[in-house]
Amino acid sequence: MSASVTGKKQCVTCSKNGGIMTCDGCQQSFCGKHSVEHRQELTNQLDGIMQEHDLLQQELGQSLIDNSLLKQINKWEKESITKIQVAAKAARADLEQILDRSKEQLSKACHDIAVNLHSSREADDFSENDLNQWIEQLKELKLEIISPLSLKLIEDEQSNISLIAIQSSSFTDKKPVTSKQSSNLKNLTPDTAKERFSQVFGDAILEKEGMVAEHVGPRREYVHILGERLYSQGRQAVRFKIEFQDQYDIFFGCVSSQVVNDQIHYSSIASVGWFGCNQIYHHGKINIKGYDSSKIRTNDVLSLTFDCEKQEIELYHERKNETYKLQIDIKKAPFPWQLLVVLCCPNECVRILPNVYG
Repeated sequence: MSASVTGKKQCVTCSKNGGIMTCDGCQQSFCGKHSVEHRQELTNQLDGIMQEHDLLQQELGQSLIDNSLLKQINKWEKESITKIQVAAKAARADLEQILDRSKEQLSKACHDIAVNLHSSREADDFSENDLNQWIEQLKELKLEIISPLSLKLIEDEQSNISLIAIQSSSFTDKKPVTSKQSSNLKNLTPDTAKERFSQVFGDAILEKEGMVAEHVGPRREYVHILGERLYSQGRQAVRFKIEFQDQYDIFFGCVSSQVVNDQIHYSSIASVGWFGCNQIYHHGKINIKGYDSSKIRTNDVLSLTFDCEKQEIELYHERKNETYKLQIDIKKAPFPWQLLVVLCCPNECVRILPNVYG
């Protein structure tokens, strides 16, 4: 505010010729009384702006605290830890299996030598050549026992545990999502990780970096094979090609990852899926209605979908364009789920194809 130097003006409030002050903001003149009131009015407006600022700051802090991205990060952390624990469990199981197999082979060699020694002694049928041969066998066996196994720990560079980061974009750059885009996205879960076979229980081998599983046993025997990924959210699909089968007798389904290795079985309460002979296994119960496995042939492509939101799995036969669905009781098969494939007959072979979602 500054005093007028050109004479008195009318006060805009009382219209009297007592306007002794002119406001630099609104360029209006006020008498002494109303200049004070005008100043108080400006002060009140400033107080209102400050209150609005304080409320906005509170809302800003609350919006950051409630940010759903924090929940997503926490969820990613838990799922990644679970994947690491599963991988460590599988590595320990593989190591124990290798050590047990090596011990079994050495024990058999010891037993064979002992049998030869005792039988030759009882028959009194041995010579210097036999003695030298047994001495060499014992030396070789001792060397194998004291020599460490040729084992090493390797890192899987294609593991589906990926680091995460936050990417920011200005809210002024956001574009509205059209109804067509929304309908196309609602059934998809954005995830580029690939499924592959990771654990085998029985006579089977994994090839092509876990993308192919083949039954290598000499006779009919159930071989249980687990997938690497864990499913607990969204909708994910895995496609398979039947590379070889004599008569279709393959199980496709899932099992709760909380089941310990020695209890993994297609007929357990924690497993759900479809087998040969039109058999449907559902939490330990078997059903032979509503599913025709006789239509599945070599080179056919099947798609197994894990729909965690609906708590169900789907088996889609691409050539016949037929879909089968099974509801899952998460009390009996808790999240996260794992892929479970069972091969029965020698030379049966299944390949995992590139991922699709739907």
